[in-house]
Amino acid sequence: MTSRVPTRGLRKAVAASAVTAGLLGVFAPAASAAPVQECEPFTFSGVQVRDTGETTAVDLTYSRPVEDVTVRELTEPPVQDGSGDPVQVKGSNWYEVRMLCGYDWYGNPYTGPRRIAGKGVVGEVVLNGDFEGTLSWVIGTDKDLFPRSVHHTGSTLTIEFPKH
Repeated sequence: MTSRVPTRGLRKAVAASAVTAGLLGVFAPAASAAPVQECEPFTFSGVQVRDTGETTAVDLTYSRPVEDVTVRELTEPPVQDGSGDPVQVKGSNWYEVRMLCGYDWYGNPYTGPRRIAGKGVVGEVVLNGDFEGTLSWVIGTDKDLFPRSVHHTGSTLTIEFPKH
């Protein structure tokens, strides 16, 4: 038994789609041929929050040293990369750590914990985004503290916050 699919209006819809596609091709700007930045992928292996005595340190550890990292203070409560939905991160001040090429050679994204309990002045560390190889973490702090230092030791990025 065969079923019939109504085709009434189908030819007009197909024709309209073809015209629209043709117009878009004429009026839409050509895609830019900007070069794609090449980078060596890394795998993310973990987050640790530790007390150093004078500071509270957040260690982000990878399979290799990561060159393209930015750390910035957020002036608004954090929102999820992509969707813009609010993200709850313990703390009253937030810092974003963003890095490129956060996947392995096969394109697999980070699969570890997405929330890490805080210690000292750090309330919590939360994975905020993992899209197309860009990882972003949000660090919540109890006080209005700017990081005392941001540095690499081997394949670990450490962000230290003063306790006072």
